[in-house]
Amino acid sequence: MCTKPHPIAEKANRMFFDSNLGDKGLFPGTVQVEKEVISQLGELLNNKNATGFLVTGGTEANMMALLAARNKAKVEKPEVILPYSAHFSFNKIFNMLKIKPIYIPLDKAFRVKVSEVERNINKNTVAIVGTAGTAELGAIDPIEQISEIAVKNKVWHHVDAAFGGLILPFLKETPLFDFRLQGVTSITVDPHKMGMAAIPTGGILFRDRTLIELIKTETPYLTGKTQFTIAGTRTGAAVASAWAVFRFLGRDGFERIVKNCIKNTVTLAKGLKKIGFEVLCEPQLNIVAFRSNNTGKLAEILWRKGWFISYIPKYDCIRVVLMPHTKQKHVAAFLNDLA
Repeated sequence: MCTKPHPIAEKANRMFFDSNLGDKGLFPGTVQVEKEVISQLGELLNNKNATGFLVTGGTEANMMALLAARNKAKVEKPEVILPYSAHFSFNKIFNMLKIKPIYIPLDKAFRVKVSEVERNINKNTVAIVGTAGTAELGAIDPIEQISEIAVKNKVWHHVDAAFGGLILPFLKETPLFDFRLQGVTSITVDPHKMGMAAIPTGGILFRDRTLIELIKTETPYLTGKTQFTIAGTRTGAAVASAWAVFRFLGRDGFERIVKNCIKNTVTLAKGLKKIGFEVLCEPQLNIVAFRSNNTGKLAEILWRKGWFISYIPKYDCIRVVLMPHTKQKHVAAFLNDLA
């Protein structure tokens, strides 16, 4: 899921390379830039009142969401319900926050089974996690149905859209996954992926400002009186890079780039089927996963040929991510080597 940052992101990154959002009184301009990026992300995800921060990545963003959910619930033995397909960052988070994970199986489309989600809610449930674009297969959980369950049971609903959050808003037909759903409390979205910002630029958005008070820390010797993020020192350079890309491309620019990525994805999926490979699920994002008779061995051969693909043992599949730098000629060459 890596791609070369947009050229304007590189320029903005250099201009702000010495700024630190951890000491906001010294860098008020950078603080303003972050607020503008969060405002743009909030508008994109259909909540002008959303508040949040640009952080080190999806791991910190997901951690902040679950820390807030845990602190809000105030139960002795906190549990979080999440799909079997959830990102591995949650394993780190559960270990650090002392939260018990309740993993839910997937349906035939590799989405979480909604009926099992509701069946596993109990007095210790502090949050439900859904994924809008799984890192391994690009599957989108039924967020709308999970949201209804969250509202019904008065449970925090976190959406991990680290990858899909800057793709889905630019597609013509997409399932609901954002703040238009009443039950969605927080969303992870990473500008350093499809946002083409400099690394590290993760993002976390909360439905309203009252929720970030749950993770506030006093900072007695700094120019700012409080911090909300896990990391104290935060680079303003990455934030500036995201701001610059958003300003430069606008919605039309992002739509063109996403459209091209999806076009390449469809070409690859059709080509794989034509050769005789099994494509695990119809791509909704720019991720294709496929199997062969000996997928692990095939992955080794592809790596030796210079193809940077992933082998996913739990699904016995090869994963290909078609980022903005990928061209049609690369897809054709890849299919040629497979054939």
